[in-house]
Amino acid sequence: MEKNYRLIKDKNARAFLGSQAFSFIGSGAMPIALSFALLDHGFSALSVGGVLAATDLPFVLLLLVGGVIADRFSRKAVAISSEVVRALLALVLAYIVIWVTFTPLELAIVGAGWGVARAFYAPTLTGMTPEIFTQDALVAANSFREGARAIGNLGGPALAGFGVAYLGAGKTILIIAVCYAISGLWLSKVSGTIAPDVVERSFLDDLKTGYREVRSQTWCWLTIIVYSFMHLLVFGPLVVLGPLIAKRHLGGAATWGVILAFEGVGGILGAVAASRFKLKRPLWSASIIALLGSPSFFLLALRVSPVFIAPSVAMLGFGFSFVGINWETTIQRFFPQEAMSRVSAYDIFGSVALYPLGQVLGGLETHFMSASLATIACGIALIATSLILIGSKSVYRLKST
Repeated sequence: MEKNYRLIKDKNARAFLGSQAFSFIGSGAMPIALSFALLDHGFSALSVGGVLAATDLPFVLLLLVGGVIADRFSRKAVAISSEVVRALLALVLAYIVIWVTFTPLELAIVGAGWGVARAFYAPTLTGMTPEIFTQDALVAANSFREGARAIGNLGGPALAGFGVAYLGAGKTILIIAVCYAISGLWLSKVSGTIAPDVVERSFLDDLKTGYREVRSQTWCWLTIIVYSFMHLLVFGPLVVLGPLIAKRHLGGAATWGVILAFEGVGGILGAVAASRFKLKRPLWSASIIALLGSPSFFLLALRVSPVFIAPSVAMLGFGFSFVGINWETTIQRFFPQEAMSRVSAYDIFGSVALYPLGQVLGGLETHFMSASLATIACGIALIATSLILIGSKSVYRLKST
């Protein structure tokens, strides 16, 4: 608790974590705002999946490039530049939605640029954390980082849900642009980041070094592969199926925003719990805890009252917040600082490589089965993939240092 209190008092930490909270709010709101912008204009679930895939495909393809860039140059400068670009592109998206008679193609093209900027932002965060915080403060720092992410998961869907319902998708995207601008401003106030040494290695050598680091740890590459299939079969389809079920049966964007906001509430509670309790077997135990959220998929598929869906989604947020904190801390302790952003890039790249395909899959599934049946399949896939990690000897044997 004393470490947590010191972090809260530190202005540098507050700027770093506050910046991430606003960035996560923007990133949490954007897919929902785009989804309802399309659905409200009569476009199909397949169009929604295609546009969301277009925003995420460049993110996936350029993550490794972003990781190398973040290890070669100032991570702070890379992150700020990415936030400025995302703010500007959000303004363009807002203009299209408000004033242009658009097709999914326009949103997909600008959204792809947004995904490019995101690819350069994401790998910087894991690398910046050990630069700013001491080793003995990493768990607390990552708990606060996950708390910032949870605030984004709470505020993003709430912003998108109520914003779309009462202001419209275009004006909501304008607010998202402001979130990115605030994030960049707060990042500019962060001090203590390390200026990298002059690099004499080739770009390809950097990529190979990151790959060797990841490949050297079985628990690492196995977890990345499992989460890749989890994004393909669970989370990718859900971003299409969830808004569709909400629009048809649960009251629309506002209801879906509230449901997802509960995921953020659970994430905040998970971050608090992870900062208080040190797990002897961090990834194995966290994988068990993540299963607490699996009932949410079945409740959503059955279209029960949001009063019952929301608490279950909160448990989903709690479980994956626990996973995220223990994963980030383990990565930061087992891999060298000079390769941290590349390792993080391989982690994110591998984990979400199939996510755009999962979004398209979610749209395709609605042509062959009901959205409810497809959501049940997501819940089953979550359980199955989690059990792979729970049954892994390398994950079980990994202990906190």
